[in-house]
Parts: sequence; C-alpha cells; structure tokens
Amino acid sequence: MAEKETGISVKLSIETEIRHDGMKEAHSGTADGMLYKKGDSTYLKYIEEIEEVGSVNNVIKMNHKGIVVIRNGSVGMRQKFLIGQTTQGMYDSPFGQLRMETTTKAMEFRWNRQEGHGELLLEYALVLQGEKAGNHTIKIYFKEHSC
Repeated sequence: MAEKETGISVKLSIETEIRHDGMKEAHSGTADGMLYKKGDSTYLKYIEEIEEVGSVNNVIKMNHKGIVVIRNGSVGMRQKFLIGQTTQGMYDSPFGQLRMETTTKAMEFRWNRQEGHGELLLEYALVLQGEKAGNHTIKIYFKEHSC
C-alpha cells in the first residue's frame, strides 16, 4: 500500500536519438526519479536539466491505451503517443510555441518488480510547425535505488 502512495525511487539512464536528412544526433543523461502506480496507469516522474534552458519536470503516464508525456518548466508539452497513430500537441519553449504532430512507430514498457529494474522505449516521427523534424527514439532505463 505504501508503495502506491509514495512510489519507488529510481535512477534513470536516458538515451535519445534523432535521425533526420541522413544525419544522426544522440544525447544521453541520467536523473533520479519516482515510479508509481495509480489506477491502471504507471507513472515515471523525474526532473531533467536542459543545457542553456533550465530544468523541466517530466511525467510519463503509461497504460494499455498508450503513453502521455507531460513536461513543465523551462519547456512545456503534453503529447499523447498511440501506436500506429498520428496525434497532435503543442511544444512551449523560451523561443515560442510550436505545433507538434507525432506518428508513433513503437512503444514498450517493462518493469521487473523482483529485480527492481525496467525500461521504456518510444519511437516516433515528429513534425514541428508542418516541417518534418526526423525520427526520434527515446530509451529510458531505470533501476530501483538501493537505500
């Protein structure tokens, strides 16, 4: 019961890759976060530090229907990802608001409670303001913090 209310403290390893016009850009980082369950959804919550922009609070909601990514802080976003479907959203940055369109190609979430680790995979094609912005892959590996 306490786990549902407080969540599990996890260490995240985040890898992003963007392929666009024959080029590949990769980024990686780590963060501390919380994994918790509420109803039929699992949430992954963490703070990300973005160079030259600032900190961003991230909440990723996962269930059998899809994935929703909510970002608040120096950038803002709420985007739903549904396998094989195109969804609309907005991206707020210090430079203005951009219309987003994502077509989800793959998504997977695994959590091994006994071993205390899991992963999230999200692959999608992104269009910003009507312009193709490449194919994005996000992999988040997370492991329960040992006290």
